[in-house]
Amino acid sequence: MDGGGQARIQRERRFLLPSLPRALAHGVAAMIEERYIAGTGLTLRRTLTPGGRSAGFGPPLTLSQRVRAGSQRSERIVLTDRLTADQYAALARLPAQVLVWRRYLVELTGHQCGLDVFSGELKGLVLAEATFLAAEQSRAFPRPTYAVAEVTGDDRFSAWALVHTSAGQLAILVAEYGMLLR
Repeated sequence: MDGGGQARIQRERRFLLPSLPRALAHGVAAMIEERYIAGTGLTLRRTLTPGGRSAGFGPPLTLSQRVRAGSQRSERIVLTDRLTADQYAALARLPAQVLVWRRYLVELTGHQCGLDVFSGELKGLVLAEATFLAAEQSRAFPRPTYAVAEVTGDDRFSAWALVHTSAGQLAILVAEYGMLLR
């Protein structure tokens, strides 16, 4: 690892959307591949951006671990380190479950958020995610008007759970929120 690691408390709010907003359908998105390394609690991430520029999407190759901070479901301590291409290639050989999605960066009520459009077994799932460093900012952030529901406290929408979710299970899950997948 490059020694540029960091640890921080991260507060997330996550919202279920019925679809990708039409205005973003042809926008710039990064392709994100996360590998959940079996038996470790570690996540290996590769972010592919148009033209190879990070443009707010973060470093292209990272290794991270998320640990829940206290009793708050939306607060996690995130330990992240950048990787070289060789380090990534070595770790990518380990057994892992893989989750892939496109991330669009958008501004919602003055805060930059990620809109994640999933593929594969999770095709049709669209989540908006807002991340905050301060608890006050997190609490003050309003639910987007086009969101079906806030799913921050529903662990079934965590990446660790989603990587094990089938298309059938996803259909049942979103139906609990009154939504049908398209």
